[in-house]
Amino acid sequence: MSARRPFALYERGMYLDGQRAVAFVLPATVSGTLDEQRLRLALDRVQARHAVLQALVEHDAAGHPWFVQQETPPPLALRIVERQGDDDWQELARLECERLFDGAREPLVRLVWLRGDGRGDLLLSCHHCICDGLSAVSLLRDILSVCGRPDARLGPRFELHSGVEVVPPEVLRNRWLQRRARLKAALFKGFIRLQRIGAPVRYGAVYTQRWSIEPAAVQALVRRAKDEGVGVFAALCTAFMLACWSVRGVRGVDKFVAPVDARRYLPALQGGALFTMAPTVRLSFGGRKSRDADFWVLARALHEDMRRQVDRLGATLYEQLLGLERLHPWFERMLAWSRAQRSGRGVSLSYLGRLDASVREEGGFRLEAIHAPSALLEPTPASLITIVGFAERLDLALISDESSLPGAQAAQIRQLAMELLRAATALPAPAASGVPHSVPVESL
Repeated sequence: MSARRPFALYERGMYLDGQRAVAFVLPATVSGTLDEQRLRLALDRVQARHAVLQALVEHDAAGHPWFVQQETPPPLALRIVERQGDDDWQELARLECERLFDGAREPLVRLVWLRGDGRGDLLLSCHHCICDGLSAVSLLRDILSVCGRPDARLGPRFELHSGVEVVPPEVLRNRWLQRRARLKAALFKGFIRLQRIGAPVRYGAVYTQRWSIEPAAVQALVRRAKDEGVGVFAALCTAFMLACWSVRGVRGVDKFVAPVDARRYLPALQGGALFTMAPTVRLSFGGRKSRDADFWVLARALHEDMRRQVDRLGATLYEQLLGLERLHPWFERMLAWSRAQRSGRGVSLSYLGRLDASVREEGGFRLEAIHAPSALLEPTPASLITIVGFAERLDLALISDESSLPGAQAAQIRQLAMELLRAATALPAPAASGVPHSVPVESL
């Protein structure tokens, strides 16, 4: 049975009428033999699990986009490219980020297979209007599970639910929270009506810098973080915050944020649902001055502050999900205002999780690596640091543009952050190549 629903406001903000590249590309490297027939079967099984992947995008008379589930949907696209070298996937990931999806003709997820002799790469490309980073990880896990075992059970099916429909029933019955959502929406309407809309801000060329941290360094970092009572992610955030301020100055980076998985507050989405809205917490040292404190004192303060924010984030998420739907008539003005605001001084740090070890070797192939994703976000870019774990490694990527954060400064930040971690944890010196190399995900 087919279904249809309008885009939620946050989905419209990512979709942008399909005229902008808002892609999220998650690359993986495999060794052995991947079977094309199994790969296509895996894509069919994944599509059958998610109603939103069986939908095309249609616009109503007012120009608002809708998801319309198809009785016989077009399959998820699989493009096969012959692999020439180990680094081919990096350029292809960049190109995939820039490729538009045609939502009126195809689902908003596609896969590229760089096919080689005994080794290959998979690049899973997802439109950000339906997928956050954890959604992409979940999809890749399911694809590889079916490639390894065609009879693998993928979990529950997910219908074409809107954001409001997945809000817990007890929240919908909370009149106080409903009033707060209405009040905040009304206040924002008043705010946006009074704003003068300037010309869109222009940004520089987008780039991605990649590196990883090797197992020996991982183990040292995990041990020290555990001794200090600090999460590894908090230690990584501390190093990057200090490095950014050292290179750019405090005024050069006005805020640091970290997205939080919204599914922890939305039980209907747990178990692998695709979702794109990720509430964020502001990263800070709880009032401590960075120049006057020990690295681990700062990391501990950051860790505790993040935990307090996450504990009370649910109410804010519910208010956003309920209140944003009142702002559809103001969408075009909100978008124009957003594009006129320079946002390149913010930094987001995102940990995306890892694939379960059970899919690492089966069905004639072995999963060798998961790489940090490439991303291209509109309407305004921001510097993004992504962290993806696999086995005993973490792969990292810093994504920005030349006007927000010049590439030379990004390289300085990357180097200084790794030096701060080595100094704080007595990590061994990097190899002669100068590229730091991987952190066990279980410890983050």
